[in-house]
Amino acid sequence: MISTPQTLFKLMILFFLDSVDFSLSNAIISDFFLDRGYTDYFKVQTLFSELEEENLITSSSNHKSTCYEITPDGKMTLDCFHYEISPDIKNEIKGYLKEHFNDIIEMLSVTSDYSRTRTNEYIVNCRICERDSLIASVSITVASEELAQLACKNWSKNNSEIYSFIVKSLL
Repeated sequence: MISTPQTLFKLMILFFLDSVDFSLSNAIISDFFLDRGYTDYFKVQTLFSELEEENLITSSSNHKSTCYEITPDGKMTLDCFHYEISPDIKNEIKGYLKEHFNDIIEMLSVTSDYSRTRTNEYIVNCRICERDSLIASVSITVASEELAQLACKNWSKNNSEIYSFIVKSLL
């Protein structure tokens, strides 16, 4: 039997990450815990940090989000203790992933990031992917970090229109 709720929550996060074949954002998993009242935001962030320190998950970050993947050690841990997660909780997680699948795929498919150049400008990289295939990639240089952030925000909102305009203009 699980000794603490913290241990159960860690196993739940591992189950989340093991249930998909791509990385999941901090926001997606945190929303699940918060929406259902399992625990508070700060505890979830602590769990992510501890899981990463224990090498059970890995993270990658950009300017707007952090995404996680389960490691081989995380899979082994989950395999050893999966029975500690009740079937009801497993079904709840699977249902949540199914309900939010389109949002998750869209979030992973349309990405943008920026970095500072040697000339103190910023290059903004915007991408649209479908599974493992790159559909479109646009890079622009802007004068300030504020403009880079604005470009990333507008790419998230307007990527379909921008992509359509580029295709129409080129073809």
